[in-house]
Amino acid sequence: MFRPLAVNIGLRYAHSRASFISFVSVLSLAGLAISVAVLLFVQGIVAGFEREMNDRVLAIVPHVTVTGHAPLHDFRHAETLVAGVDGVAGVAAVVEGGALLATPTRVAGVNLVGVDPGSYAGVSRVFDFAELAEPLAAGRFNVVLGVGLASRLGVWVGDSVTAVLPEATVTPLGTFARQKRLKVAGLVNTGSQLDRAIAYLAREDAGRLFRLGDAVHGLHVAGNDPLQADAVRSRVTRVLGAHRVRGHSWFSSLGNLYNAIGVTKNMLFLLLSLLIAVAAFNLVSSLVMVVNERRGDIAMLRTMGSPLSMTVTSFAVLGLVIAGIGVAIGVGGGLVLGVIAEAGFPWLEAVLGVPLMGEYLITTLPVAFAVDDVARVVGTALALCLLATLLPAWRVAHLNPAEVLRHE
Repeated sequence: MFRPLAVNIGLRYAHSRASFISFVSVLSLAGLAISVAVLLFVQGIVAGFEREMNDRVLAIVPHVTVTGHAPLHDFRHAETLVAGVDGVAGVAAVVEGGALLATPTRVAGVNLVGVDPGSYAGVSRVFDFAELAEPLAAGRFNVVLGVGLASRLGVWVGDSVTAVLPEATVTPLGTFARQKRLKVAGLVNTGSQLDRAIAYLAREDAGRLFRLGDAVHGLHVAGNDPLQADAVRSRVTRVLGAHRVRGHSWFSSLGNLYNAIGVTKNMLFLLLSLLIAVAAFNLVSSLVMVVNERRGDIAMLRTMGSPLSMTVTSFAVLGLVIAGIGVAIGVGGGLVLGVIAEAGFPWLEAVLGVPLMGEYLITTLPVAFAVDDVARVVGTALALCLLATLLPAWRVAHLNPAEVLRHE
């Protein structure tokens, strides 16, 4: 296959024992590979958290929560109005309020949410992560708990917990907190900290607990685009009337975390790109050594009439070959490291007996490699390495063939 002479010379130098397989060249290649692998691995972790945030957290929490200033008795009409709002993907009436879940030895505060599982599927995918032994049917007073909450209470499917509401019940024997025994009908495992506070029961049962009758506390709304939740909140509030309801979006509770993930991803890319820059400087020293070793060859080529651009291109090809091999090894190493880290994280937690991510919103170590992220890492590495060939090329351009051949 035809190749330009400059490319052939560069590839020959790359395979030469006097240049490519020199100690400095191997060090520069290894440094480049390690830098690319570390940058790609870190980008994969941050992208993994971003993926989990979108696929799990934002698929579970309602994008917009609308609460009435008073219980909503005409919630079915309100659902119809909200469903027609631009940007709304789903809406479901809910009964929710603070409560304590207690066992004979433990107690935990939760936000009880009463839902209709059928309509709530259009708002949240929470039940996709649930294993139910019994359905949430009205009148059974079943409850579905997050696995973290169940662990805190020391209960399992089929056990009972007592819901204690802050509202009091007056009896001839005195005033007592309102209580109701609930049966654990299933567990939700989303792999996030939401599992420590999730508690769902049938909407009709929740209405009885909170003595709402046929009314509800508010609506949970899902938007077509979670990032446009604030705009959807404004439109929904305007349709229902600000004098009747108030609303807030997921940005009020999780927005700072979501923004922090994006900022962290860009900052880590910028900082870790400096590692690649350092490896590129090592490549400069390697190429300069090659130029010094090949001074005689360069002088002979110039004397035989080869243009300066050809010799400069030859060393640029040599630098890109070394860079290409280093980047390829780094990309492969980063991908393998990410797969091993994600698969081995549960094993490490089991060995240590400590939930290493237990205090964070996402309790696993997710790793995701997006094509755009890999391309950005590879492009940055190759661009820096291409810049690293400028100094050796400049030295080639300023060699005096007559002076070099005089000492050969």
